[in-house]
Amino acid sequence: MKTIKTLTACLGFSGVCLLASCSAGGDTGTPPQPTTAQYDTLSVLGDRAFGRGLVRKRADIPSPGNIYPFGAATTPPLWEMAEWGTKHELQEADKTTDDGGRVTYANAGKAIAFEKDGGNVKVRMDVYTSAEYDAPRQQNQAWPHLLIEQSFPEKPLVKDLEGLVLKFKGRLTGAEMKMDAKDFNPGLHTAQFQLFITVQDLNPASAYHGDYLWFGIPFYDYRYEQIPLYAAQDVGKGDATGKFIYSAGSSDFMEGSFQSGNWITIEKDIYPLIVGALELAKERGYLTGSFFEDFGISGMNLGWEVPGTFDAGFEFTEFDLLAVKKHK
Repeated sequence: MKTIKTLTACLGFSGVCLLASCSAGGDTGTPPQPTTAQYDTLSVLGDRAFGRGLVRKRADIPSPGNIYPFGAATTPPLWEMAEWGTKHELQEADKTTDDGGRVTYANAGKAIAFEKDGGNVKVRMDVYTSAEYDAPRQQNQAWPHLLIEQSFPEKPLVKDLEGLVLKFKGRLTGAEMKMDAKDFNPGLHTAQFQLFITVQDLNPASAYHGDYLWFGIPFYDYRYEQIPLYAAQDVGKGDATGKFIYSAGSSDFMEGSFQSGNWITIEKDIYPLIVGALELAKERGYLTGSFFEDFGISGMNLGWEVPGTFDAGFEFTEFDLLAVKKHK
């Protein structure tokens, strides 16, 4: 999806526009005109309607097949569905369709549903880790994931962007702790629904080509109504990547809290946060072999990570990432 927009430059949220000229004497002659700039806006997501299905992604082994919420496609899927740390893997045979056309894949450990929502697709993701854990999770023990992810068909360079607009509408459908309160350790146990974007060295001539950081947008965390900023190395389990994670504070990109259970709509330019994440990563000793000009927005994953015994659900629609470039 590509559109060309004319944007009026404004100061903050006051609605006061930058003027082409001013008069200290309060001249009320010809009104000055607001400055404008032409921008190209491109969705970096491929197949937002999930029409090509999803690859059932597995670690270090070939995929056992795909799922097709809206019927088999003639072209390979762009989306992947990752189910790490689970005893219960979804498959096409788990598919049911209700009278309203909502398609659900479900088993004892999780469920994912797809429903056409105008020009969008509403996705619901549920996890039942009470069926996964035999005892409360321990340090360095892997945890269940249910993620949808993709490598972007077009990977814009950070240096070429004027903005990266996150659009998202979602709500928490429920979250219940299924472990004894006396066993709950907030340093080890939670349920998180979040978006991660890979910011990666895409310069094939770079000695560090492929190096990356995880940039996170945490929509929900059982432990916090307002989620704090987190910036550290990816650790905590055997297959951790060791890369730098920058997960924004929830107040950096939204108002309110998904803990309310209410629908919340987000439309936020997260580009300044990504630039800040790159700067902090370098300050902390990561990505030091790559230049700012080398980095691009290469891919994402979205969904549940549950390092604790919780049954929880989240649904969302209108999800998009819009790369904003000055029109040439």
